[in-house]
Amino acid sequence: MLLSASAVLICLVILLTIWDPHGLFSAVVTILSGGLITLFATLSQRPWAPYLATVGRGIIGFIALWGLFTLFLIIGAPSLVVRKRERLTWGLVGGIWIWVFLGVAWIYAVGHGHFNDTIWPWLTFIPAFSLYLGLLFGASAIGYLRVICQRARHADTLVVLGAGLLNGDQIGRVLGARLDTALAFARRQNHPVTLLVTGGQGADETLSEAAAMAAYLKQRGYPADQIIQETAATNTRTNLINSQKIWWRLPHQGGRVVVITNGYHLFRTRLLAHHLGIHAGGYPAPTRPGYILVGWAREFLAIIMLHPRLHRGVLIGLVATNLLWLLVQG
Repeated sequence: MLLSASAVLICLVILLTIWDPHGLFSAVVTILSGGLITLFATLSQRPWAPYLATVGRGIIGFIALWGLFTLFLIIGAPSLVVRKRERLTWGLVGGIWIWVFLGVAWIYAVGHGHFNDTIWPWLTFIPAFSLYLGLLFGASAIGYLRVICQRARHADTLVVLGAGLLNGDQIGRVLGARLDTALAFARRQNHPVTLLVTGGQGADETLSEAAAMAAYLKQRGYPADQIIQETAATNTRTNLINSQKIWWRLPHQGGRVVVITNGYHLFRTRLLAHHLGIHAGGYPAPTRPGYILVGWAREFLAIIMLHPRLHRGVLIGLVATNLLWLLVQG
């Protein structure tokens, strides 16, 4: 029975991955299925089950520790996580700290038998919503791992997403990695490839990101007539929208279009492209190991902000369910 249920879940995950390989929904189903298979293996008496359960618990533990580190990075060092044009208010950071404290206190009360006839039953929505956010983090981590493994191999047009310039006009490591990856990708093709560089000019920049990117590519010998600049975009969403308008005007509407950005940023980019109805492949640029955790923390915040109404609705529903259950029990 447990083996059959696990097989059904595995087949479901495979089908959803084929149907929607870069979607958040299929990633959520994947993480839930993994948890259920781990539970089934824990309950099973078959000789192979303990090994499968150990692997499952190890993966869940790794994602949980990664999520906790991301949380404390966001609220402990917000200046490292958010971009220079964005900010986390002290009120928001303080509110998250209070939420974390209440969640830990709730768990402590349950574990030490100090739960009933206290205020803690009224705050059960806090760990419930935290579990929901944890599920989203796990699904996003699965999506991140998917996009860096499932990469495009052929392209007619490469869209290189911009990043902030250093000192107003210099290409930094993150952006340099994207451009070097685009050059290597283009030179592996057996036909001319158009490089579409996209990024506007920030308030503290002396030229547009696209102009700096084009100059970088020309300095490394890429033909100027195969470089197109999109100089108005200010974020990933407008990067994609504006770039699509340009590649649609190319022969065969750009042919096979592939978006290049850093691996930690590629999952959200693919999500945005899907929501916008934009069909393009993806290819991850390498990121130095020391920056991956910071970059991913920023990306997870941005992924959460893709569906703020959904998260508010879930929170309101959990609060209402919590109150209604206590009133019925009372």
